[in-house]
Amino acid sequence: RDNGLNLVSLATLIASQLQVQQHGQIGIIGSVAGDRGRQSNYTYGAAKAMVATFAQGLRNRLQPFGVQVMTIKPGFVDTPMTAEFPKGALWAQPEDVAAAIIKGFDRRRDVIYTPWFWRYIMLIIQHIPETIFKRLKL
Repeated sequence: RDNGLNLVSLATLIASQLQVQQHGQIGIIGSVAGDRGRQSNYTYGAAKAMVATFAQGLRNRLQPFGVQVMTIKPGFVDTPMTAEFPKGALWAQPEDVAAAIIKGFDRRRDVIYTPWFWRYIMLIIQHIPETIFKRLKL
């Protein structure tokens, strides 16, 4: 719950100020987990889905005022919080994620997946029929 509500409260306050300024950028960090409800992390995924939908609405609200709102959807990131997790090819370093965020702002993207390959992984996962998906151990 806090993964979503705290962000919504803070971003709403910031958005009001940037709307008055008529320029600025907001980066909202969601997660690939918000793209599909999975049995392994559905409460976290639900919070991140809320964040993505909120960012989409905020982006639409602020666009006429010259304010960019970018949704950032990282996959697995190697941080102190995930230090005990086994790492593999799908993991990213924080520096690489930061570089992708800067690049996304420079290119005025609405949504970025970082690393880039998560866009295609999630595209596949989103298109698996529910009758099949609920049997998978994801």
